[in-house]
Amino acid sequence: MKISFIGCGAMGGALAEAAVTRGAVGGKDVFLYDSDLKKARDIVEKTGTVVCKSELEAAEKSDVVFICVKPQVTAVVAERIKPEIARGKVLVSIAAGVTVRSYLDVLGENAKIVRMIPNLPARAGLGITGAYFYNFEENDNELKDEITAVVSKTGKVVSVKSEKMIDEMIAVTSSSPAYFCMMIETMADFGVKAGFTRADALVMAEQAMFGTAGYLLESGAHPAALKDEVCSPGGTTIAAVTALDESGFRKSILEGMEACRKKAVKTEGYS
Repeated sequence: MKISFIGCGAMGGALAEAAVTRGAVGGKDVFLYDSDLKKARDIVEKTGTVVCKSELEAAEKSDVVFICVKPQVTAVVAERIKPEIARGKVLVSIAAGVTVRSYLDVLGENAKIVRMIPNLPARAGLGITGAYFYNFEENDNELKDEITAVVSKTGKVVSVKSEKMIDEMIAVTSSSPAYFCMMIETMADFGVKAGFTRADALVMAEQAMFGTAGYLLESGAHPAALKDEVCSPGGTTIAAVTALDESGFRKSILEGMEACRKKAVKTEGYS
């Protein structure tokens, strides 16, 4: 399978690099285009991929076209590659808030489209990506698997059955790194207050969060069970948990995620 990436910024670049360096596809089968050619050339130096002179050239040379540009320019890009999508090539979009319908309005009703929502940890191979496949038939299962295999090089991939669920995921996966960073920063501030250096305090907070998530994923334990295991009767952790509950910790998280959801989820326009 030959793949092109139109847009080689933080996320597009991460996907392109991971696809090659983690063995999903060979460098000569990956074609790049970015209006800032330096971004594409930087990836070429690392991966041996191929730079193209236009969006259309990148689409012509590939079977699957990843659109990794800002949402406001997706329609322009789609129009430029329309002849290639009309030939049956697949368009994969990672643009937040850009619906399948908006692509169909440009490309026609028969276009095969995958709408994905990745998150920032994908850049370290630790991401989680939601994927919604539109206009794929049963005989396209192998193609779906190949596309999923490419994206899985940046972390886990979850396929959803309705497009709305892609936007529903944003609060849980795509935006949540910001929440975690706020918590890490706050924990590190406390560490500095306690006398640790900023560098040590950050490492302690980051590793504690990373280790907890890693343990839960590996063990399959429920978060509540691990919390109860850490909370000794009358101990320090239950004192902290009680104080957090009294200050509205869970309520604040839920309210923040609901605000994110309301911003992300549309009332109409889904495929």
